[in-house]
Amino acid sequence: MNNKTKGSILIVLALLVFFSKQEYAWIMSAILLGIGSGVFFWKK
Repeated sequence: MNNKTKGSILIVLALLVFFSKQEYAWIMSAILLGIGSGVFFWKK
C-alpha cells in the first residue's frame, strides 16, 4: 500500500468515528484526521 491509500483509509475512519454517538469521539476523529492527512501528503 502506498501513502495515499493509507491516508485515505485513515481519513475515512476518522469520518466514521466523528459521526459516532460517543461523547469524546471528536477528539479521536481529529487525531485520526491529522495523522491521515499527514500520511496522505507525505513525500518519499
